[in-house]
Amino acid sequence: MQAPGPFACKRVPMTIRSRSLSVVVGLMLAAALTLSACGGSSSSSTPGTTVPEGFTDPSAAGAFGVGHQTIQIVDTARNRPLTVDVWYPIASGTTGTPARYSLLPTAYIDSTTAIASAPIAADGPFPLVIYSHGSGGIRYVSSFLTERLASQGFVVAAADHTGNTATDGLLGASVSPAQNEINRTGDISFEIDSLLSKSAGTGDFLSGAIDPERIGITGHSYGGYTSFASVGGMTNSLGSSKPDPRIKAVVALSPYTRGMTDAELAADKVPTLILVGTKDTTTPSASDSVRPFSLVTGRPLELVELVDAGHQSFTDVCSYQEQIPKLPDVPAPVVTVINLQASEACSADFMPIERAQEITNTLSVAFFQTYVAGRPGYENWLTVAWAAGQPDIKVQVKTN
Repeated sequence: MQAPGPFACKRVPMTIRSRSLSVVVGLMLAAALTLSACGGSSSSSTPGTTVPEGFTDPSAAGAFGVGHQTIQIVDTARNRPLTVDVWYPIASGTTGTPARYSLLPTAYIDSTTAIASAPIAADGPFPLVIYSHGSGGIRYVSSFLTERLASQGFVVAAADHTGNTATDGLLGASVSPAQNEINRTGDISFEIDSLLSKSAGTGDFLSGAIDPERIGITGHSYGGYTSFASVGGMTNSLGSSKPDPRIKAVVALSPYTRGMTDAELAADKVPTLILVGTKDTTTPSASDSVRPFSLVTGRPLELVELVDAGHQSFTDVCSYQEQIPKLPDVPAPVVTVINLQASEACSADFMPIERAQEITNTLSVAFFQTYVAGRPGYENWLTVAWAAGQPDIKVQVKTN
């Protein structure tokens, strides 16, 4: 079964530019926009949670500014080029041109947070987090999270999984589910190889920037599958992939796991955090999150349910539902597609998108700080007690 498409971002002010588009290009824009991203913003600390001295509140932007670059890497063994976005810490207060997430030459998003090609901070080496987009997604789909992690002292990288992106779907270039699974796990390991090589070399903006002993992975929907398969391995009709022992922790967002065997899920032996919305009808908790919570052997293992959040609560679709109708000459089918996607997150029946992404950022930062960066003091955000006073969060934790 091909997992449905999946995406993520934050409703914040942004700049979008568009000129007259044909209906065909407009539909491409619609698909891309429902999968695209925007800048993050600070959120308040949870009442009653004490921030340890010398640490940054994980619910807020970190001490660093955020840099952004898009790079090209080529896996010659698979004859597979990959486009990768990299977010990274820069000195606080650095100014420059906003990072631009281009959907088409005539339509793009200017980040409210990240600075294009800014020099990386001298505080490294930093821990690394790999992000994996969902089926029919795009690499910068969750910049609300990737930018936040960079501000908190992580290098974050996300590749387009060629053959399973928004553009591939629209052009009829999508690969089979089995090929997609093989491609995705190979992409993750090759990304890590390439980034560590850049860090170990000289003359690259990432030279000396990444600690090879501190690596984590996160992903949404099919990107959640990719995260589990990367740490536990997978086998299908086209072949198999081995676990990547370099990955120390997983954060899975509304993961698609129905295509995984019990043994594959049990092979996840690293600290794992699963977030899902109670109104997610695309990858419902009952079929795609409860099962890995019962099988994954990594500890701690945490399942967080966001009450009334939907599958698209981890996406930018609500922001685009607001913004697209304001653009000139946007074909009606574009608005129709966006409104259809928004039906899984943006009405008053769902958790407000700002709240869903505040929770996602807070817990993801705290989890990666603790189990990838190795910075003690963030555990208080990862407990049942932390959620007790917040009726819109349900938390289950396994520690043994």
